[in-house]
Amino acid sequence: MDRMQPVYTETNNCQDCYKCIRECPVKAIRIESDRASIVRDLCIFCGRCTLICPSGAKKVRDDVSRVKRMLRRDKPVYVSLAPSFVAEFAAYPVNELIAGLGMLGFTGVSETALGAERVTAETSCLLQQSASGIFISSACPSAVDYIRKYRPELTSCIVGLHSPLMAHAAMLRQWFGDDIRVVFIGPCVAKKNESDDFNSLIDAALTFKDLRAWFEEEGILPGLVRMNVPAEFVPFSAADGALYPLDGGMTTTLRNVVSLPDVSYMHISGMENIKAALDGVSALQCNIKLFLELLVCDGGCVNGPGFSSQKGTIVKNLQIEHYRKMHKTGSSGAVISADFPGIRSAFCTVSQPVRNRDCSESDIQEALRTVGKTSKADELNCGGCGYNSCRDFAIAMLSGMAERQMCVSYMRKVAADKASVLLQRMPYGVVLVDDSLHVIESNKVFAELAGNDLPALWEVRPGLKGADLRKMISSHKIFLNVLSSGNDLIDKNIDEKGRLMNLSVFTIQRHRIVCGIIQDLHQPEVMQEQVVRRIRQVVRENMGTVQKVAFLLGENAARTEAMLNALVTEQEKV
Repeated sequence: MDRMQPVYTETNNCQDCYKCIRECPVKAIRIESDRASIVRDLCIFCGRCTLICPSGAKKVRDDVSRVKRMLRRDKPVYVSLAPSFVAEFAAYPVNELIAGLGMLGFTGVSETALGAERVTAETSCLLQQSASGIFISSACPSAVDYIRKYRPELTSCIVGLHSPLMAHAAMLRQWFGDDIRVVFIGPCVAKKNESDDFNSLIDAALTFKDLRAWFEEEGILPGLVRMNVPAEFVPFSAADGALYPLDGGMTTTLRNVVSLPDVSYMHISGMENIKAALDGVSALQCNIKLFLELLVCDGGCVNGPGFSSQKGTIVKNLQIEHYRKMHKTGSSGAVISADFPGIRSAFCTVSQPVRNRDCSESDIQEALRTVGKTSKADELNCGGCGYNSCRDFAIAMLSGMAERQMCVSYMRKVAADKASVLLQRMPYGVVLVDDSLHVIESNKVFAELAGNDLPALWEVRPGLKGADLRKMISSHKIFLNVLSSGNDLIDKNIDEKGRLMNLSVFTIQRHRIVCGIIQDLHQPEVMQEQVVRRIRQVVRENMGTVQKVAFLLGENAARTEAMLNALVTEQEKV
């Protein structure tokens, strides 16, 4: 467990359900000793696993205490507030939200959307100046990470610009000085990784969930915020940049800046949609300018993992669009682009491809054989292990990312084989039946004790699966009683076809499955065991009686002694 990672696993809470593997778009999860851990070099920090983990084992790093330490120092701390704040904190009027952040100790609050507008202006210039080709937005850090690691052939297509947050952080430092601290607050988990990689620009990143919990801790609630001074965004409010959290929001801002008829725009959100959409793009002979806006969160940033609001995408989008309409007098592209530091960056255009282990076909086949997959028909591709196919799982095992016991069908077979071996080696008759008294499993001894043609039938149909217990033994009603009552019956002697037997019936699944154990009391070893057990029972009962007698005798003796002592005392007084 590495709590320093933006996303990590609380290993004690991990229930090895493999849901995180199933949901992870890049399979950046390693299973070791039945516990899942996140491999940082493979992760794109989309935060999906933190939303779907049923036991809450996947955690987002909490940086609140770190920010509190910043606020206790002398240097001013500014907030870069993501434009989707209006969908998370709808109950707070904007001026109250800004004042609330001031109550926490922040020097000023500025909109990340200002950085977005700077990115829009630079992207527009780049599109105008460039020849035909494919241009991929650098706004979503998770999308950039995905391309750099898993689609390295497309890395050169990423526009070489800072993300809106990094651009905004650079602007804040130019406005208020290089010695300030910048803290991002928004719905994006990947921003924590961005703050780790670019700590000279961004000092920390909090999620909306972090801020909401902090507000509640400090009692900063809607309608209870002290408004001592006017609270406004610094240095001014944003305009079109407020649309960036929407699916297609950046594309809208680009079209609003300038009309570029030779540019085709496409916007795609959701990791699975992005993966499918990019297939074949690298081989595309593009004689136009194609701009791709990619957002990893399905529906856009309004559905980021750092949101606590459970409202739907439509409601959130409408709240953001309404806020944008109410703030039409924000900054202009001309104001933003004047006298600001350049935001060109080579970082996002440098590939960092994930190097998968080269596995030969013979290696894969051998790995498949270790989990009982000896033919194509054995490859069920059920997905129980979290991987899309048995071959993917085999490659993951060879790469040290998966363990053999993750294969559900293999472990079920191992468990069944073990149970079958134990069942067949038991010296007693054993039978499991369902609530219809149909046999689920039995051993050969049971068939022999039940008699008639059952031993021969058992040879043809091992286990007698599906056979009707009512046609086998006359004491089947005992099984029905245990099924209906749910109460086990232990050590009942029964007469079965003229033979004295001992029957115990106990519950496996209440009212659904019961197990019966039958012993032939005429067998020498069973008779000896029964005699020993009966003797022990008699000894226990006799010892109990002796102890009771001793107790009564002791109690009577004590009473007699007390009475005699009382008489002696009275005589002495006389």
